[in-house]
Amino acid sequence: MEFSEVVQQRQSIKSYQPDKTINDAELKELMQEVVLSPSSFNLQHWTFIAVRNPELRKKIQASAWNQEQVGDCSVLLVICGKLNAHEDAHKIYQDTDQEIQDKVLPLINSFYDSKNSLQRDEAIRSASLAAMTLMLGAQNRGWATVPMIGFDPEAVSELVKLKPNYIPVMLMALGYKKEDPRPRSYRRPIEEVVRLDTLDGPGLLG
Repeated sequence: MEFSEVVQQRQSIKSYQPDKTINDAELKELMQEVVLSPSSFNLQHWTFIAVRNPELRKKIQASAWNQEQVGDCSVLLVICGKLNAHEDAHKIYQDTDQEIQDKVLPLINSFYDSKNSLQRDEAIRSASLAAMTLMLGAQNRGWATVPMIGFDPEAVSELVKLKPNYIPVMLMALGYKKEDPRPRSYRRPIEEVVRLDTLDGPGLLG
């Protein structure tokens, strides 16, 4: 499928076929694309918890406003961000030239250390970038997705046993749509969302 088709056809799907499955090999193939997403300093703040267990799914659904897609999709993904991902820099850069390590590692540490708000922002940013790759990759395979922020983060964190240095950024339903979605809703015009030079500059007309 052409990339422009993927983007145009992707929509958030809330109704899934509960009898359809996505196996581990198929999911891994998708995730091999997802992990190529960009992240600051290549720290890869993301972790994905693929929830298949029906009983656990029911508990998460109860903590997510009882949204039916949580229980009906093929795989429920809890997309998490690691707050202290900068502490993994030595491992990530271990195969780079020593000259690069000597320059970059102290920079990473000074940039993130003791900056809780920045650490949280980066965890959310990186996980969100990866989530977008996931949605486009899924669409390219004929699968449906919907990102969800309507859930109790503390309850979900406890259910999937997150450690204190991880936050649940969003839930993502992944599977096969039950029916076609409604026509895409209103999108703001390009000249309104793309400004030239400054916020009060002219809109992009093309």
